[in-house]
Amino acid sequence: MAVVSQWREQWSEQEWFTLRLAPVWVLSALAGRIRFDDDERGAFWDAVTDAALRSEGPGRELLGTAAAERLWLFDEFELDGRPVVSGLLSVSRLLERMDPDTRTDVRSSILRVGAGVALARGHFGRRMTLEDEQTLLLVEQLLQTAPETLSDNPLNSPATI
Repeated sequence: MAVVSQWREQWSEQEWFTLRLAPVWVLSALAGRIRFDDDERGAFWDAVTDAALRSEGPGRELLGTAAAERLWLFDEFELDGRPVVSGLLSVSRLLERMDPDTRTDVRSSILRVGAGVALARGHFGRRMTLEDEQTLLLVEQLLQTAPETLSDNPLNSPATI
């Protein structure tokens, strides 16, 4: 647990604030708004709990901190005012500073929250809608770091086009 605490200490308050809001930006992308009803909030917190239980290390700490501040998290999100894409790109820039294992854990935790919310919104809570699947794919792309995006670009392939 000491390693996780050291991980938290490397971030400024503003950076940690940005990381904590990441799952809410995913919810906002899925819902298409910045204010959420009780059902959306309930699905969000269920997804946060599930994702935290499936994560180890920094991803769990990030979600645990968000859950500990559940009374204020949505208010902080509204006051922040960054649009979804700007917020997620800010998170991506912070992900670039993490080692690969930590980056994977944190990004997976954030995306698990989105998947949990999308399932709750979908058919009988068992399948995501096509629109939510596409939204999560876009969110996943936005959470890729610049080097990951470059390495995943087919135009950078050694193969002849």
